[in-house]
Amino acid sequence: MTPLDFLDEAGSEFSSTPLFIGSGSSDLNQEARNNEHALSITAAQAQRLSVTDLRQLLHRVIAAKKAQLLRERGTSYPMTFYCWHDEQAAQLRFSLVSAAATALPFACRLLLVADIEAILRPFLASHHLDGIPWHELDAVAQQGSPADFDAEYALEVWQTWL
Repeated sequence: MTPLDFLDEAGSEFSSTPLFIGSGSSDLNQEARNNEHALSITAAQAQRLSVTDLRQLLHRVIAAKKAQLLRERGTSYPMTFYCWHDEQAAQLRFSLVSAAATALPFACRLLLVADIEAILRPFLASHHLDGIPWHELDAVAQQGSPADFDAEYALEVWQTWL
């Protein structure tokens, strides 16, 4: 299976999964969890894929989710599609939540990016697609407490509205 075949298969799967629509802002975390998808690739696959390939995958998923939303709710329930690179898991992740939510459901500081390329390029260039070597984990553990990192960390997220 070529990397493009893999993306096509993943896109079909992501696009056809049921869309979870909550009944209000109290269902935000449930919407986020139920609508979340993760894409994992190997370093070899990443070398044969481009930002354009991944962008096309995401736009295909966004179009499918818009169509699902239209079928289920008409135009009366706008949702936010958002995407981020989970560096520790070496995954490209995305989900949907009600657009009425005041904030995306993350427990860290967010840095909203205007171009999806800011998410896709680091994902494809990640040195951890085949796993994180133990020596890197040991080095991080020796650098300080998690509180030291939390103050500095901001997750880059791209979002669009359906």
